[in-house]
Amino acid sequence: MGVQVQVLSSVPSIMENTLKNITFGTSGHRGIIGTSFTTQHIVSIAIAIARYFKAHGIDHPKVLVGYDTRAGNSPRLDENTYTYGLTQTLIKYKIQVDFCDSFAPTPLISWAVKEHDYHLGIILTASHNPPNYNGIKINDSNGAPASVEITHWIQREANALFDSADVTQISLPKKPVNKINYNQGFVDQLQKIVKQTFQLPFSDFSDEYVIDPKCGSAIHIWKLLTASAIGTIHWKNDRFSSDFNFEIPNPTSKDTIKTLGTLCKEKQCVAFSNDPDADRHAMVDELGNSVSPEKIAGIIIHYCMKNGISIASVATSLANSTLVKKICTHHDIQCHETNIGFKYFTPFLLNSNNQNKLTLGIESSGGFSVSPHTFDKCGFLPILLILGIMKKTTTKLHELSKEIDEQFSEFTFVEDALELPNTSDLDIKERLSIKKPTLDRLFNLDIATINYNDGLKITFPNDDWVLCRPSGTEPLVRIYAESNNKDTANYYIHQIKGLFSKSPLLG
Repeated sequence: MGVQVQVLSSVPSIMENTLKNITFGTSGHRGIIGTSFTTQHIVSIAIAIARYFKAHGIDHPKVLVGYDTRAGNSPRLDENTYTYGLTQTLIKYKIQVDFCDSFAPTPLISWAVKEHDYHLGIILTASHNPPNYNGIKINDSNGAPASVEITHWIQREANALFDSADVTQISLPKKPVNKINYNQGFVDQLQKIVKQTFQLPFSDFSDEYVIDPKCGSAIHIWKLLTASAIGTIHWKNDRFSSDFNFEIPNPTSKDTIKTLGTLCKEKQCVAFSNDPDADRHAMVDELGNSVSPEKIAGIIIHYCMKNGISIASVATSLANSTLVKKICTHHDIQCHETNIGFKYFTPFLLNSNNQNKLTLGIESSGGFSVSPHTFDKCGFLPILLILGIMKKTTTKLHELSKEIDEQFSEFTFVEDALELPNTSDLDIKERLSIKKPTLDRLFNLDIATINYNDGLKITFPNDDWVLCRPSGTEPLVRIYAESNNKDTANYYIHQIKGLFSKSPLLG
């Protein structure tokens, strides 16, 4: 197993430099450790969860607590850690707590909550955010990200509690916590989905691979998966660390892809990576080229159609590639486009699961799952499916990727972000509500459609598009663009940035 080299446990005291504002965004509440994420936030949210159970008539509630390797997350439940504050507050309010005995990925929690009948899953993680962040995510009893209705209820209650004596004067004497480990059960679940649902061989890791778990909770699972490997594994960042070896913990970041690409070209093998809570994935082919999450999904869909595995539908978001829609149209698969956030895929995954049908959920940021598996995203499954397809078809990843490009044309997806620390929420909303006459002048191009549902998405007659929206997890505005020409995609990004200049085009 990975060796714990540095996982900071001590965190600022309950009242030190706290900023209130508990906000459950795209995926939970996240904040900067010591200011917008403190024990005071954790205790407020934990009491709010207890009150949620009581208000909704849930007797003898049972929760599963998981966590990644970020500062403040202690497997030993050291005092003055977030894991201690969370578990002891829940226990104080008569909630049964099962606590993962070591770092546990989000998809494992999602699966275990449904499999073992928990009322909620709670995960301490800030996903792919920088190491100075931590966060808390909540999964519903079916394993899906908690609905907006649940998180808004808890958010409202937690903010009301924040400065109360219930929080600021709470006493948390150490009570016994039941520790549990679901790692092997989760690996068995992955094997079942690969073999039974997709009729693929489970990888024996017989070739050469580069695996980068980003010093996070994926390490345990990949070590189990590769325990009997007959090939060569080149590990990168496989020791637990809260600073992520001073690297960006986002598997789809340019820096990660560049580093993995160099290793792939040198060793002529594939590489794959996850973020610290393993709900995102990235893959790089034998030539050192990134294979986008949408193309990974496209390869999987293509394989299913060739092998008589029926797909009822695919759920994607506004930020997803046109490639997914084209593949769905080609194979006559229903494609649902939602706002950004895996929680919006839940109705489609749940409905298919109830009918024993197969639906895929796909995010451009590396989120993926299928209806018979977890209703939250899983960073392991798409990688294992691709390895199975490569083995079954005796085809290299770059060849599978080329096949998709040749049939559906190659798309260039570009992502960027703007830091706007001095721009109010109202100002951002105003700029993202600009109407067509102004946008016509901004781009000097014909515009086919404008969508204001989740930020501002502009689609052009040739199916190129650009999307701009506030991040749900960081103080950023994220910008995505896609075209079959990289320069054109970068032009869209550049023009959208003009909306946030000191003197934006207004009309």
